[in-house]
Amino acid sequence: MKKIELKSRLWLRKLFGGISITAMAFVFHACYGMPPDEGRDVKLSGTVKSKTTNMPIKGIKVTVNEGLNYGFTDENGNFNVYASLINAGYTKSDSVSVSVFDIDGDENGLFAEKTIVIDATNKREVNFDVELEEVKLIRW
Repeated sequence: MKKIELKSRLWLRKLFGGISITAMAFVFHACYGMPPDEGRDVKLSGTVKSKTTNMPIKGIKVTVNEGLNYGFTDENGNFNVYASLINAGYTKSDSVSVSVFDIDGDENGLFAEKTIVIDATNKREVNFDVELEEVKLIRW
């Protein structure tokens, strides 16, 4: 009988210990909150079109800040991608480097890569269109 009573006491001690640690974590979170975000996010959206035909291009990869975030164009050439901006306090503007390149080969035409810089100062969303030049593929 004493063995069962001892085991139940140990089990209860572990249970209350776990509940105490969890309660402490909740109180700490309530008092101090989440750590501050290092920067802010901006939504980049738009359409990628062919420069010669002005038609939307699907299957184009849109990367932000050297590939940290990326997205792809849909059937209508539209894309949405988020960029994290970190303002160190010594720059006057927040700029985002956007690279656009064809990843599906010559399935829907071959297009040249393009990199542009977008000024996102004091903006939560930036909408812009990109025109890509078609590259002629020479086959032997």
